[in-house]
Amino acid sequence: MKIIWYGHACFWIEINGVKILIDPYEYVNDDAIDGIDYILVTHEHIDHYGKTPLLARLRDATVIGPKPVYLMAISDGITKVMEIEGGQEIELENGVKVKAIFMEHPSSQYPVGYIISNEQKTLFHPGDTYYSPIFKNFRGKIDVLFVPISGRSTANPREAANIIEVIRPKIVIPMHYGVYSEGNVEELIKELRERRIWVLVKVPEVGKPFEV
Repeated sequence: MKIIWYGHACFWIEINGVKILIDPYEYVNDDAIDGIDYILVTHEHIDHYGKTPLLARLRDATVIGPKPVYLMAISDGITKVMEIEGGQEIELENGVKVKAIFMEHPSSQYPVGYIISNEQKTLFHPGDTYYSPIFKNFRGKIDVLFVPISGRSTANPREAANIIEVIRPKIVIPMHYGVYSEGNVEELIKELRERRIWVLVKVPEVGKPFEV
């Protein structure tokens, strides 16, 4: 499984040959992103929906998102678009499944996160969120967790550690920092060490692919 971080909460994932882009924000380098089958958008804010219309057209990708995102995409002239609700699971192709999970992000109309899985691995991209009891449902079930750390309308490093402590993923990838706000990865790592939570924290470089 290949992953590329394009900054903020934007990730490109190739799983079972299916190419998925999540949350392409307004300043993302669209020229660098090639090969997209599906664009998953967690919620309607510009730092997550941003370049969705452009990339959907350029790459002939299908957009998937909750109702506000669906309506925005339709308004922007996107014809390949699917609405998804919290708790709903859809199968894309090649055995790849996507499940939407309702998240805690009060400034959004209908924020979701996405669990992406195949027969071997499960990834969780929660979008913008704070800690909530819902994370207890995923304890021991997530291999790779993308977690926001900026503290700007979303979890800060301490709250991110709370999420990680409950879920206990195998790999943690910090996100939602470096574009619109700063995030302290070292503070997150310190929090985890102090709590004796032994998890691999992978800090990606923008545009550099890596395998999980």
